[in-house]
Amino acid sequence: MKKIFILLFFFCFSFNLTHAKLASFDDDTNKTLTEKGQIRRFHLKERLDKHPHLSLYSGFNSIEYSNISSSNDFKIQNFAIFHIGFTKIMFEEKAQDEAIFKIKRSGLFIGNYSSKWLSNEKGNLDVSMWRFGLDLSDDGWGYMLGTNNYLFFVFGNSFIWSKIDFDGLSDLQPSDTLLLGNFSDQFRFGNAFHSGVSLVLFNNFSFDFRFERALIYPGHKFWYWLGSFCLEGVSHFLLDEFIEEVLDSSPKAVPIVNSLLKSGLSFGIYELRKTKMNWPFNTESPLMNNNFKFGITFIF
Repeated sequence: MKKIFILLFFFCFSFNLTHAKLASFDDDTNKTLTEKGQIRRFHLKERLDKHPHLSLYSGFNSIEYSNISSSNDFKIQNFAIFHIGFTKIMFEEKAQDEAIFKIKRSGLFIGNYSSKWLSNEKGNLDVSMWRFGLDLSDDGWGYMLGTNNYLFFVFGNSFIWSKIDFDGLSDLQPSDTLLLGNFSDQFRFGNAFHSGVSLVLFNNFSFDFRFERALIYPGHKFWYWLGSFCLEGVSHFLLDEFIEEVLDSSPKAVPIVNSLLKSGLSFGIYELRKTKMNWPFNTESPLMNNNFKFGITFIF
């Protein structure tokens, strides 16, 4: 079984390398906005097109867990997230006087969640949580709105680690106490995807809106996780091939098409993981988080 998963890993890795080559821009026909003078040169360094950023997010998070009794319901949590990383904006000329714009972001984040920050009458379980993680991607295509302003439709994936505290855990049924205790005794690994829009203004900051779905695993079964992760990666690779065709034939449509198709694919995969955290393998149910977050990003 491990040999099969190792083969899957290298197969997925080779797909990612191939995709990276296909997605790279030709130096003769594609230039960064820095080179065009549309992003101001912050530092005279080798990679002038990649700028550090700082983001602040807040919003609402809800928790679902199919394994506990229906009499228990989690209260909605508010949260604050601090994010640091890098932003890169590029464009590709598809025809005379026609260009399509792309944003690429990645970084690290840490956040605190609590159901006690605001009055909350719904639900009977108070929740607080610390979470940190790595944004593997926060990429998308978009449109230019005047000079140095852009509207991007983005999609991304993250690795997350979460530690959750439940008030009154000892008062619940013993089976529920045991199940939820798995998530509060230590930081638990998980995966997340998000989609949304970013409005970049004056190349200095952006207003961001995201919907995020996150899975927190009660235990990390590496080989099962790797197999499920590779299946998702191959699915997105095949979808990227289709999106490349849309980019060639109808570049103005690709920002919305890219965001909708990738979000729909990941949403479907995460639905299948509701009861099997490493679908299609027979594994335990994860703790699922859904949140809407709003934020502002400062680009330096």
